Amino acid sequence: MKAISRRDFLKGSAASALSLAVLGMGGQAFAEGEAPVAADETLETPILVVGAGAAGMMAAYEASKAGAKVLVISNSPSAMATNGAIVSGTCAVETAYTEEIGQDYSIEDLYRRMISFAHWTVNPRLLMNCVKLLPSNITTLEDMGIQVFLAGDRYGIGFNEVHIFLTENKWELAEKACLDQGVEFMYNMTAEAPIMDGDAVVGIRATDKDGKVYDIKAKAVLLACGGFMASKEKLAEHFGDIEVVNMGMPFNTGKGIDIAKQAGGFFERITGMGLNDIYGMNAKSSKISVFNSNPLMQLAFYGNLITDEHGDRFMNEYMLANEPMAGGGEATLHVNRYFCIYNEETLMKMKDEAYYQTIGAPAFWTSAATMFNAPIPELDANLEEALAEGWCYKADTLEELAEMTGCENLAETVRTYDSYVAAGEDPVFHKQAELMQPIGEEGPFYLFEYNPSAFNTFGGCRTDHKTRALKANFDVIPGLYIAGVENGSLYSSPYYDVGGTCNGLSLASGRLAGMEMAEYVKE
Repeated sequence: MKAISRRDFLKGSAASALSLAVLGMGGQAFAEGEAPVAADETLETPILVVGAGAAGMMAAYEASKAGAKVLVISNSPSAMATNGAIVSGTCAVETAYTEEIGQDYSIEDLYRRMISFAHWTVNPRLLMNCVKLLPSNITTLEDMGIQVFLAGDRYGIGFNEVHIFLTENKWELAEKACLDQGVEFMYNMTAEAPIMDGDAVVGIRATDKDGKVYDIKAKAVLLACGGFMASKEKLAEHFGDIEVVNMGMPFNTGKGIDIAKQAGGFFERITGMGLNDIYGMNAKSSKISVFNSNPLMQLAFYGNLITDEHGDRFMNEYMLANEPMAGGGEATLHVNRYFCIYNEETLMKMKDEAYYQTIGAPAFWTSAATMFNAPIPELDANLEEALAEGWCYKADTLEELAEMTGCENLAETVRTYDSYVAAGEDPVFHKQAELMQPIGEEGPFYLFEYNPSAFNTFGGCRTDHKTRALKANFDVIPGLYIAGVENGSLYSSPYYDVGGTCNGLSLASGRLAGMEMAEYVKE
């Protein structure tokens, strides 16, 4: 659906002021120059928030706290069906929790680290504004009744920043806090197109699950729709012909980005993914789950030999073992799929002892110390399941395994890698010697296949430091704001090397947008 002009919005049937095709009721397409079908119902609200996830909910909370009337629409069936509901933790420093452990790492330290990591490709003032809000994100969540605790330094970055959510139904509590302040919610409601008055956005056309068409008039509109992880077409457009398993909700289809572009927004050049940092994944698996998948999915993150679909090594495996959301995860997006190999003797040891411990528990591998420090539960049964589902392959020789999987260079790669292990040095990717364990010539061998997997995408249309949408010439689009992961000016590619920043910046940018919209509608 394309943008609807104010003239069409008001008249409902007159000749279109824009030569753009729009969708009518029931998905009917109108030819260029024809007017859209009139809406079944028209609503009015000072502030309209599209999306009930981390950014949208926080925007509604802040705007309503400032006294503004807010309506939230979401294509999800409930608040608990958003990525904001399932995320496990959020980034912050200078909180009561970091002070309790005597940590003096400051907001200024964090900002300098993040802007340096992003190489100034993001809007620095916007990032600064959001980073400054990270500590008060925690107090805001606690005001809503959501409990957190401070996790350890999983990635070995030198400070603790991830605050883990303890409250299972946290987003129900966030929704209740908004309801208590007068926010209204409409679920199963899909935003279709912006309603324009000249260059200004003055509302959204939306449809409910039964096809009923709404025109929702608003002075300020926030797009916080969660990116496009659930859109195979948009994934292919930005990342190529690669299968990425969606670990997030199925409602993040990129509608917010489409609407922003229709309103004149400029799509920024930074696009990335919030990659799965728990373990690998395969689309063939019957358990596509964040915490309840087959535990052999963990093996992708154990720092052992990893190859591409040709059997060629393509990365320093430690990056995936300890930086799965940043450099390591990014590397997996540059191959069609990836594989890790174990001989049977090494694999079976994991019944009784964590792989991390069998190789000497190297102190620098902090991710394993916190995440992968236990034996594989029910290894035999899980291995049988992996073999039956077709994402694990077993053979007596390396040559047989290569022929079985199409990884034609696997045997040569293993033997070359084993020579590096014997020499105690990786001359290609310079992996730490402590993680270099031999594969050997004695089978049987097991080859595990993985697809990249991610919770969300990063990237969308450009905004200023107040989350206001911008045109290509940097002019503000009046009335239009963008927050969360589809804000094209906030997120680095790859993921910032600080855990929890995806959620932290979503919460913060939503709050910033809520504050700014509340001021805007007063004018």
